[in-house]
Amino acid sequence: MPRGPGADGGRTATGRVVGGPAAGSRRRVMLHRSWRHTNQPGLVSARYLPGGDLAAELAASVGPAAKARVLLVAAAGLRLAPLYVAAVVGVSLGIDAFAGPQGRAGIVAANSTNVANLEQHRVWTLFTSAFVLGGGVEPVQVVALLLLTGAAELVWGRRRLAEVFLLTHVIASCLVYAVLRVGLQHGWLDQEVARAADVGTSYGAHAVAAALACSLPVRRTRRVLVPAVLLLVVLPFADSRTFTSLGHLLSTLIGLLAGWQLRHRPLAGRLRRPGAQRTDRPARYVFGTAQQAQDALVFVLHLREQQLIRLDDAVVAWSDVPGAGGGRPYRMHELQTRDLGVLDGALAGAAWGIVIGTLAGWPTAGMAVGAVAAAAVAGVHDAGLSDAVVEQAARGVPAGGAVLVLLTSPADQPRIAAVLSRAGGVPRDPAG
Repeated sequence: MPRGPGADGGRTATGRVVGGPAAGSRRRVMLHRSWRHTNQPGLVSARYLPGGDLAAELAASVGPAAKARVLLVAAAGLRLAPLYVAAVVGVSLGIDAFAGPQGRAGIVAANSTNVANLEQHRVWTLFTSAFVLGGGVEPVQVVALLLLTGAAELVWGRRRLAEVFLLTHVIASCLVYAVLRVGLQHGWLDQEVARAADVGTSYGAHAVAAALACSLPVRRTRRVLVPAVLLLVVLPFADSRTFTSLGHLLSTLIGLLAGWQLRHRPLAGRLRRPGAQRTDRPARYVFGTAQQAQDALVFVLHLREQQLIRLDDAVVAWSDVPGAGGGRPYRMHELQTRDLGVLDGALAGAAWGIVIGTLAGWPTAGMAVGAVAAAAVAGVHDAGLSDAVVEQAARGVPAGGAVLVLLTSPADQPRIAAVLSRAGGVPRDPAG
């Protein structure tokens, strides 16, 4: 089956049937959903992220000197990355100055996310271990960490850098703890492993590198970096199979999922106001092609990134051109930005479940319960725009056209309408 057109050269059709002139009733749509669900998951262009502006400025700059000036101006706005690196260096230098080598060994042991500490419910180690180094300060590693986290802050912004780095550090530590706990209980590992040192920035750094490789707004760069970050952790794990190399592998896989999620569901996980306080309303804009609608979606998401509008959900729905590529006429597809699928829910639930399970002393049980519960909720719950609203908006769209449905504040809709009208969008009456 043909794929729908996509922004940023990515694959965009979810293959989810939502209606159309030939679809008939909702029951008929549901009956045919399974055998039409063949296209790949949709990906939003990475240019909606803050790094999209930087990429455009670099592309417009002529010569190395001009590009260097653009990068220096952008780097001057960094805050979280240098602050974190300075904190890590400051803690390490303070330990060397006031505690010495023996004192460092005790501090490392007290802040390690090892089995001994986590079984004693020393949960603060899940956070403090990211600020303690096992050895002294290595200038090359410090510079590499600053460049990596700084690049991530430029591309994602501070909030996403903090989320990816710290959450992955915590989740990967819990996963390693769960694996080691099982190995110790069954006698597969030496008991000394329970008190092994496990501190440092490497879990978070591997996750940031992997997520950055997935979410850079330059497609050719992503094609090179994603296999590279995988090889950097798979080869050491295959060679040594230590719990540290396992942690690096898990962190990288989590980072790849995080980077993919930034483009797969860019609005997922964002908190919304309680229903009684919510004033957002759906707004519909019809475009001549799916490419126009998806370009408009990227622009609206970028406005939200700049905090110029409030956006709770956005969905693009489009139909195949009748007979195109041998496809059935009026087959409709969705590109969602918020609503999680069953697999997305299971992964998110497993991540939170293993953290809560670690706090309770049952990491594997927590992971299993969290995955099943979150998958069940994701399968029946619409987190943003309901299926009925999207289907109603999609039914009247001509074959080959597309509709962009936004869930946003009425106060922001005039501004959005003015912007989207210049992009070729035609506002559509909800009853139209």
